[in-house]
Amino acid sequence: MALTCTHDMVINILATKVGVPANTPSIHTADWEALGVESLGLSEAVATLSLTLGIDLPHEEALITRNVSDLVALVNAYAQF
Repeated sequence: MALTCTHDMVINILATKVGVPANTPSIHTADWEALGVESLGLSEAVATLSLTLGIDLPHEEALITRNVSDLVALVNAYAQF
């Protein structure tokens, strides 16, 4: 059974790897720019998610997500295969 990506998982990774405070208002829907997440930080978060969940997540697709919710949906779509 594959693991499921959750908002809390992504938020924890953003907090530990990128420095985004986990208690940031509207963190689920705020865009990456508003959260101060640049492409390098997002790439690091995506790599961590890929390793944690054991999936091959295309960085190109992850980099076009707009926010935490989009990233969670994308990761879970790939985790089903």
